[in-house]
Amino acid sequence: MHLFGKVIDFELSEFGQVYSGVMNKYVDVSSEKSKTFIKKFDLIISFGDYYAAMGMTPSNIESMISNKSRILAVLLVIIVAGSVRAEDAKEVVIASAEELKGIKAKKITWKKDGAKMVLVKPYVPTQYEEKATFDRVGNPITKKVEVLDASPSLWMDATEVTVGQFKKFLKSTDHQFDGELWAEVYKYSSTDWHPMIYVNWYDATAYAKWVGKRLPTEAEWEFAARGGLVGKKFPWGDDEAVARDYANYDGIRGRDKWQSIAPVGSLKPNGYGLYDMSGNVWEWCQDWYDNSRTERVLRGGSWLNDPIGLRVAGRHYYAPSYTVNGSGFRCVSGFPVAQG
Repeated sequence: MHLFGKVIDFELSEFGQVYSGVMNKYVDVSSEKSKTFIKKFDLIISFGDYYAAMGMTPSNIESMISNKSRILAVLLVIIVAGSVRAEDAKEVVIASAEELKGIKAKKITWKKDGAKMVLVKPYVPTQYEEKATFDRVGNPITKKVEVLDASPSLWMDATEVTVGQFKKFLKSTDHQFDGELWAEVYKYSSTDWHPMIYVNWYDATAYAKWVGKRLPTEAEWEFAARGGLVGKKFPWGDDEAVARDYANYDGIRGRDKWQSIAPVGSLKPNGYGLYDMSGNVWEWCQDWYDNSRTERVLRGGSWLNDPIGLRVAGRHYYAPSYTVNGSGFRCVSGFPVAQG
Protein backbone atom coordinates (compact mmCIF):
# COMPACT_ATOMS: atom_id res chain seq x y z
CA MET A 1 0.00 0.00 0.00
CA HIS A 2 1.18 3.54 -0.69
CA LEU A 3 1.46 6.35 1.86
CA PHE A 4 3.25 9.65 1.08
CA GLY A 5 4.59 7.94 -2.03
CA LYS A 6 6.22 5.27 0.14
CA VAL A 7 5.32 1.58 -0.11
CA ILE A 8 4.38 0.13 3.31
CA ASP A 9 4.99 -3.62 3.51
CA PHE A 10 3.57 -5.62 6.40
CA GLU A 11 5.74 -8.58 7.27
CA LEU A 12 4.29 -11.77 5.80
CA SER A 13 4.51 -13.45 9.20
CA GLU A 14 2.12 -10.82 10.52
CA PHE A 15 -0.92 -9.22 8.97
CA GLY A 16 -0.10 -9.54 5.29
CA GLN A 17 -0.02 -13.32 5.41
CA VAL A 18 -2.94 -13.73 7.76
CA TYR A 19 -5.16 -11.18 6.05
CA SER A 20 -4.61 -12.29 2.46
CA GLY A 21 -4.38 -16.00 3.24
CA VAL A 22 -7.48 -16.11 5.39
CA MET A 23 -9.49 -13.85 3.10
CA ASN A 24 -8.61 -15.86 0.00
CA LYS A 25 -9.19 -19.26 1.57
CA TYR A 26 -12.24 -18.74 3.73
CA VAL A 27 -14.05 -15.50 3.04
CA ASP A 28 -16.39 -14.67 0.19
CA VAL A 29 -15.15 -11.14 -0.41
CA SER A 30 -18.34 -10.37 -2.35
CA SER A 31 -20.50 -10.87 0.75
CA GLU A 32 -21.86 -7.85 2.56
CA LYS A 33 -20.19 -8.87 5.83
CA SER A 34 -16.80 -9.07 4.11
CA LYS A 35 -17.30 -5.76 2.31
CA THR A 36 -18.10 -4.09 5.63
CA PHE A 37 -14.98 -5.52 7.23
CA ILE A 38 -12.78 -4.47 4.30
CA LYS A 39 -14.28 -0.95 4.33
CA LYS A 40 -13.41 -0.63 8.01
CA PHE A 41 -9.87 -1.79 7.31
CA ASP A 42 -9.50 0.62 4.40
CA LEU A 43 -10.84 3.41 6.61
CA ILE A 44 -8.00 2.92 9.08
CA ILE A 45 -5.48 3.09 6.27
CA SER A 46 -7.06 6.29 5.00
CA PHE A 47 -6.46 7.85 8.41
CA GLY A 48 -2.85 8.19 7.26
CA ASP A 49 -3.73 11.35 5.38
CA TYR A 50 -5.35 12.81 8.50
CA TYR A 51 -2.43 12.00 10.78
CA ALA A 52 0.00 13.36 8.16
CA ALA A 53 -1.83 16.66 8.31
CA MET A 54 -1.30 16.57 12.10
CA GLY A 55 2.43 16.47 11.56
CA MET A 56 3.17 12.78 12.16
CA THR A 57 6.08 11.22 10.26
CA PRO A 58 5.61 8.34 7.81
CA SER A 59 7.45 5.94 10.16
CA ASN A 60 5.10 6.88 13.05
CA ILE A 61 2.06 6.35 10.84
CA GLU A 62 3.38 3.01 9.48
CA SER A 63 3.91 1.71 13.01
CA MET A 64 0.44 2.81 14.11
CA ILE A 65 -1.27 1.26 11.09
CA SER A 66 0.65 -1.99 11.48
CA ASN A 67 -0.47 -2.29 15.09
CA LYS A 68 -4.09 -1.62 14.21
CA SER A 69 -4.00 -4.04 11.30
CA ARG A 70 -2.61 -6.80 13.50
CA ILE A 71 -5.58 -6.36 15.82
CA LEU A 72 -7.96 -6.51 12.88
CA ALA A 73 -6.23 -9.63 11.59
CA VAL A 74 -6.81 -11.40 14.90
CA LEU A 75 -10.45 -10.32 14.87
CA LEU A 76 -10.84 -11.62 11.31
CA VAL A 77 -9.38 -15.00 12.23
CA ILE A 78 -11.80 -15.25 15.16
CA ILE A 79 -14.75 -14.36 12.93
CA VAL A 80 -13.72 -16.84 10.23
CA ALA A 81 -13.05 -19.63 12.74
CA GLY A 82 -16.51 -19.08 14.18
CA SER A 83 -18.03 -19.25 10.71
CA VAL A 84 -16.20 -22.49 9.91
CA ARG A 85 -17.33 -24.06 13.18
CA ALA A 86 -20.90 -22.99 12.51
CA GLU A 87 -20.70 -24.58 9.05
CA ASP A 88 -19.33 -27.81 10.50
CA ALA A 89 -22.06 -27.82 13.12
CA LYS A 90 -24.85 -27.92 10.55
CA GLU A 91 -26.48 -31.29 10.92
CA VAL A 92 -27.84 -33.10 7.88
CA VAL A 93 -30.59 -35.42 9.08
CA ILE A 94 -31.72 -38.23 6.78
CA ALA A 95 -34.88 -40.31 7.24
CA SER A 96 -34.49 -42.79 4.37
CA ALA A 97 -32.07 -44.01 1.71
CA GLU A 98 -34.03 -42.15 -0.98
CA GLU A 99 -33.08 -38.87 0.72
CA LEU A 100 -29.39 -39.62 0.12
CA LYS A 101 -29.83 -38.71 -3.55
CA GLY A 102 -27.90 -35.53 -4.28
CA ILE A 103 -26.58 -35.14 -0.73
CA LYS A 104 -23.36 -33.09 -0.76
CA ALA A 105 -22.41 -33.64 2.89
CA LYS A 106 -19.94 -36.35 3.86
CA LYS A 107 -21.44 -36.83 7.31
CA ILE A 108 -25.10 -37.28 8.17
CA THR A 109 -27.33 -38.25 11.08
CA TRP A 110 -29.83 -41.06 10.54
CA LYS A 111 -33.09 -39.81 12.00
CA LYS A 112 -34.58 -43.00 13.42
CA ASP A 113 -31.70 -44.14 15.60
CA GLY A 114 -29.61 -40.96 15.72
CA ALA A 115 -26.58 -42.78 14.28
CA LYS A 116 -23.82 -40.68 12.78
CA MET A 117 -22.97 -41.98 9.31
CA VAL A 118 -20.06 -41.18 7.01
CA LEU A 119 -19.73 -41.37 3.25
CA VAL A 120 -17.47 -44.25 2.29
CA LYS A 121 -18.09 -44.28 -1.45
CA PRO A 122 -19.91 -41.59 -3.49
CA TYR A 123 -22.56 -42.38 -6.06
CA VAL A 124 -21.23 -42.73 -9.61
CA PRO A 125 -23.87 -42.63 -12.38
CA THR A 126 -23.80 -44.91 -15.41
CA GLN A 127 -21.13 -43.76 -17.87
CA TYR A 128 -21.81 -43.63 -21.61
CA GLU A 129 -19.85 -42.74 -24.73
CA GLU A 130 -20.80 -42.13 -28.36
CA LYS A 131 -19.85 -44.92 -30.74
CA ALA A 132 -19.81 -44.69 -34.53
CA THR A 133 -21.76 -47.57 -36.10
CA PHE A 134 -24.44 -48.27 -38.74
CA ASP A 135 -28.19 -48.68 -38.70
CA ARG A 136 -29.97 -51.74 -40.05
CA VAL A 137 -29.78 -50.58 -43.67
CA GLY A 138 -26.14 -49.55 -43.57
CA ASN A 139 -26.38 -45.80 -42.88
CA PRO A 140 -23.65 -44.39 -40.60
CA ILE A 141 -24.95 -43.35 -37.18
CA THR A 142 -23.68 -42.67 -33.67
CA LYS A 143 -25.00 -44.69 -30.80
CA LYS A 144 -24.79 -44.14 -27.05
CA VAL A 145 -23.07 -47.14 -25.49
CA GLU A 146 -22.76 -47.93 -21.80
CA VAL A 147 -19.11 -48.23 -20.78
CA LEU A 148 -19.41 -48.27 -16.98
CA ASP A 149 -22.23 -49.43 -14.76
CA ALA A 150 -23.61 -47.11 -12.11
CA SER A 151 -22.06 -47.50 -8.69
CA PRO A 152 -24.32 -46.74 -5.71
CA SER A 153 -23.14 -44.60 -2.83
CA LEU A 154 -22.21 -46.31 0.42
CA TRP A 155 -22.80 -44.74 3.83
CA MET A 156 -21.75 -46.54 7.00
CA ASP A 157 -22.48 -46.01 10.68
CA ALA A 158 -19.44 -44.28 12.17
CA THR A 159 -19.66 -46.55 15.19
CA GLU A 160 -21.07 -49.91 16.17
CA VAL A 161 -24.76 -49.95 17.13
CA THR A 162 -24.94 -49.06 20.82
CA VAL A 163 -26.83 -50.51 23.76
CA GLY A 164 -28.97 -47.37 23.83
CA GLN A 165 -29.88 -47.63 20.15
CA PHE A 166 -30.75 -51.31 20.46
CA LYS A 167 -32.98 -50.59 23.47
CA LYS A 168 -34.85 -48.02 21.37
CA PHE A 169 -35.37 -50.66 18.69
CA LEU A 170 -36.75 -53.16 21.21
CA LYS A 171 -39.10 -50.56 22.70
CA SER A 172 -40.38 -49.65 19.22
CA THR A 173 -41.01 -53.20 18.01
CA ASP A 174 -42.15 -56.61 19.21
CA HIS A 175 -38.81 -58.19 18.33
CA GLN A 176 -38.09 -61.05 20.73
CA PHE A 177 -34.92 -60.72 22.80
CA ASP A 178 -34.09 -62.93 25.78
CA GLY A 179 -34.25 -60.76 28.88
CA GLU A 180 -31.82 -63.07 30.67
CA LEU A 181 -29.10 -61.85 28.31
CA TRP A 182 -29.11 -58.33 29.73
CA ALA A 183 -27.20 -59.42 32.83
CA GLU A 184 -24.45 -60.67 30.53
CA VAL A 185 -24.58 -57.57 28.33
CA TYR A 186 -24.09 -55.24 31.31
CA LYS A 187 -20.99 -57.16 32.46
CA TYR A 188 -19.11 -55.92 29.39
CA SER A 189 -21.18 -53.11 27.84
CA SER A 190 -22.26 -51.25 30.96
CA THR A 191 -23.62 -48.01 29.44
CA ASP A 192 -25.89 -46.94 26.61
CA TRP A 193 -22.74 -45.77 24.75
CA HIS A 194 -21.13 -49.21 24.64
CA PRO A 195 -21.67 -51.46 21.61
CA MET A 196 -24.59 -53.85 21.84
CA ILE A 197 -23.39 -57.43 22.30
CA TYR A 198 -24.99 -60.85 22.66
CA VAL A 199 -26.89 -60.15 19.44
CA ASN A 200 -27.15 -62.85 16.82
CA TRP A 201 -27.34 -62.35 13.06
CA TYR A 202 -31.15 -62.32 13.14
CA ASP A 203 -31.19 -59.60 15.82
CA ALA A 204 -28.79 -57.50 13.74
CA THR A 205 -30.77 -57.87 10.51
CA ALA A 206 -34.04 -57.12 12.34
CA TYR A 207 -32.56 -53.92 13.73
CA ALA A 208 -31.25 -52.92 10.31
CA LYS A 209 -34.66 -53.49 8.71
CA TRP A 210 -36.41 -51.48 11.45
CA VAL A 211 -34.08 -48.52 11.08
CA GLY A 212 -34.26 -48.53 7.27
CA LYS A 213 -30.72 -49.69 6.62
CA ARG A 214 -29.02 -53.08 6.18
CA LEU A 215 -25.96 -55.03 7.20
CA PRO A 216 -22.88 -54.50 5.01
CA THR A 217 -21.71 -57.16 2.64
CA GLU A 218 -18.31 -58.58 3.49
CA ALA A 219 -16.77 -56.73 0.53
CA GLU A 220 -18.35 -53.43 1.60
CA TRP A 221 -17.14 -53.91 5.16
CA GLU A 222 -13.54 -54.50 4.05
CA PHE A 223 -13.58 -51.58 1.62
CA ALA A 224 -14.80 -49.29 4.40
CA ALA A 225 -12.38 -50.69 6.98
CA ARG A 226 -9.37 -49.89 4.80
CA GLY A 227 -10.24 -46.20 5.02
CA GLY A 228 -8.85 -45.42 1.58
CA LEU A 229 -5.56 -47.25 2.14
CA VAL A 230 -4.47 -49.93 -0.30
CA GLY A 231 -2.78 -53.20 0.58
CA LYS A 232 -2.28 -52.42 4.29
CA LYS A 233 -2.65 -54.88 7.17
CA PHE A 234 -4.76 -52.70 9.44
CA PRO A 235 -7.26 -49.83 9.01
CA TRP A 236 -4.50 -47.38 9.99
CA GLY A 237 -1.65 -48.91 7.96
CA ASP A 238 1.04 -51.54 8.69
CA ASP A 239 2.50 -50.22 11.94
CA GLU A 240 1.45 -52.56 14.74
CA ALA A 241 3.16 -50.28 17.28
CA VAL A 242 0.32 -47.74 17.05
CA ALA A 243 -2.47 -50.34 17.16
CA ARG A 244 -3.74 -49.21 20.56
CA ASP A 245 -4.37 -45.71 19.23
CA TYR A 246 -7.04 -47.21 16.97
CA ALA A 247 -8.14 -50.54 18.42
CA ASN A 248 -9.30 -51.92 21.76
CA TYR A 249 -7.95 -55.45 21.98
CA ASP A 250 -6.54 -57.94 24.48
CA GLY A 251 -4.66 -56.23 27.29
CA ILE A 252 -4.18 -52.60 28.34
CA ARG A 253 -1.57 -50.13 27.15
CA GLY A 254 -1.41 -46.58 25.80
CA ARG A 255 -4.77 -45.16 24.81
CA ASP A 256 -6.41 -48.58 25.15
CA LYS A 257 -7.36 -48.52 28.85
CA TRP A 258 -10.30 -50.94 28.86
CA GLN A 259 -10.09 -54.43 30.30
CA SER A 260 -13.06 -55.46 28.16
CA ILE A 261 -15.29 -53.44 25.79
CA ALA A 262 -14.83 -49.69 25.27
CA PRO A 263 -17.57 -47.15 24.64
CA VAL A 264 -17.93 -46.63 20.89
CA GLY A 265 -15.67 -44.02 19.30
CA SER A 266 -13.17 -43.96 22.18
CA LEU A 267 -10.10 -44.33 19.97
CA LYS A 268 -8.95 -42.86 16.65
CA PRO A 269 -10.99 -43.39 13.46
CA ASN A 270 -9.69 -44.67 10.15
CA GLY A 271 -9.32 -42.54 7.03
CA TYR A 272 -13.07 -42.50 6.35
CA GLY A 273 -13.95 -41.44 9.89
CA LEU A 274 -15.08 -44.91 11.02
CA TYR A 275 -14.34 -45.96 14.59
CA ASP A 276 -13.49 -49.41 15.95
CA MET A 277 -13.16 -51.11 12.58
CA SER A 278 -10.55 -53.24 14.34
CA GLY A 279 -11.10 -54.52 17.86
CA ASN A 280 -13.85 -53.87 20.41
CA VAL A 281 -16.41 -56.29 18.91
CA TRP A 282 -16.66 -58.50 15.84
CA GLU A 283 -19.28 -57.20 13.39
CA TRP A 284 -21.90 -59.28 11.59
CA CYS A 285 -22.01 -59.03 7.79
CA GLN A 286 -24.68 -60.19 5.34
CA ASP A 287 -22.70 -63.02 3.79
CA TRP A 288 -22.47 -66.72 4.44
CA TYR A 289 -18.97 -67.73 5.49
CA ASP A 290 -18.64 -70.41 2.80
CA ASN A 291 -20.61 -72.60 0.45
CA SER A 292 -21.90 -74.77 3.27
CA ARG A 293 -24.23 -71.87 4.13
CA THR A 294 -24.30 -72.77 7.80
CA GLU A 295 -22.39 -69.81 9.33
CA ARG A 296 -22.43 -66.09 8.74
CA VAL A 297 -19.34 -63.89 8.43
CA LEU A 298 -18.09 -61.50 11.10
CA ARG A 299 -15.24 -59.04 10.55
CA GLY A 300 -12.95 -56.75 12.54
CA GLY A 301 -11.74 -58.62 15.61
CA SER A 302 -12.69 -57.90 19.22
CA TRP A 303 -11.42 -56.96 22.67
CA LEU A 304 -10.46 -60.61 23.16
CA ASN A 305 -8.09 -60.79 20.18
CA ASP A 306 -4.36 -60.27 19.73
CA PRO A 307 -3.13 -58.05 16.86
CA ILE A 308 -3.37 -60.88 14.33
CA GLY A 309 -7.15 -60.80 14.77
CA LEU A 310 -7.23 -57.07 13.96
CA ARG A 311 -6.11 -57.46 10.34
CA VAL A 312 -8.47 -55.95 7.75
CA ALA A 313 -8.52 -59.22 5.83
CA GLY A 314 -9.30 -61.31 8.90
CA ARG A 315 -12.53 -63.34 8.84
CA HIS A 316 -14.55 -65.06 11.53
CA TYR A 317 -17.82 -66.96 11.61
CA TYR A 318 -20.67 -68.03 13.86
CA ALA A 319 -23.94 -69.80 13.32
CA PRO A 320 -26.51 -67.03 12.69
CA SER A 321 -28.32 -67.89 15.94
CA TYR A 322 -25.16 -67.69 18.08
CA THR A 323 -24.66 -64.93 20.67
CA VAL A 324 -21.42 -64.02 22.45
CA ASN A 325 -19.81 -61.19 24.41
CA GLY A 326 -17.50 -60.24 21.56
CA SER A 327 -19.88 -59.68 18.65
CA GLY A 328 -22.01 -56.74 17.57
CA PHE A 329 -22.75 -54.94 14.31
CA ARG A 330 -23.12 -51.69 12.42
CA CYS A 331 -25.34 -50.74 9.48
CA VAL A 332 -24.96 -49.25 6.01
CA SER A 333 -27.17 -47.49 3.49
CA GLY A 334 -26.82 -45.92 0.08
CA PHE A 335 -28.46 -44.61 -3.07
CA PRO A 336 -29.78 -46.23 -5.19
CA VAL A 337 -31.06 -48.57 -2.52
CA ALA A 338 -29.39 -51.99 -2.46
CA GLN A 339 -31.46 -54.79 -1.08
CA GLY A 340 -29.98 -56.68 1.82
